[in-house]
Amino acid sequence: MKKNLLLILALVVLGTFAFAEFKLGIINPQAVLQNSTKGKEAIGRLQSLQMSKQKKFEAMQREIDALEKEAMSPALNAEARDKKALDLASKRTEIKRFAEDAQKEGAAAQQKEFEKIQADLMPLIEKIAKENAFSLVLDLNTAGVTYFDPAIDITEKVVKAYDAQSAAAPAAKK
Repeated sequence: MKKNLLLILALVVLGTFAFAEFKLGIINPQAVLQNSTKGKEAIGRLQSLQMSKQKKFEAMQREIDALEKEAMSPALNAEARDKKALDLASKRTEIKRFAEDAQKEGAAAQQKEFEKIQADLMPLIEKIAKENAFSLVLDLNTAGVTYFDPAIDITEKVVKAYDAQSAAAPAAKK
C-alpha cells in the first residue's frame, strides 16, 4: 500500500512537470551578423582587410610572373639565369609565407569581430527569451535543426534590439 501511494505521488509530480509549458526559440546568428548594422560593419572591415591582402598578393604574383619571363630570356648567360632562378625561388617562398600569414591574420580578425558581436548579443538574446517566456533558445547553426516553425525564430527581434542598442550607444557617449 505504501509503495503504491509513493508511486502514485511520483507519477503526479512527474506529470505536473511534463505538462508544464515549454517554449523553444531559435536564433540564426549568421542572419543576425548579415542583417544587423554592427554585423554589416564587421563584415565590411573583414572584406576590406581581405581585399588589401589580395591586392598585395596579386602584386607579388605579377612580380613573380615578370621574373619568370626574365629567367627564360635566351639573352641571359648561365650565371644571370641562375641568379634569376634563385630570386624566383625566394619570391615564391615569400608569397607562400605571405598567403599563410594573411590567412591566419584574417581568421584571427574574424574571430575577434565575431566574439565581440557574440558578447553583445548574449544579453539581448537572454532578455528576449525571458520576455517571450522561452525555456530554451537554440543556435540554428550548431543545433542540427532540420525543421522549425518560423514562429519560434527570434532572429529578427534580436537584430532590431541589437541595432537599437547600437544606435543608442553612440548617443549615450555624446
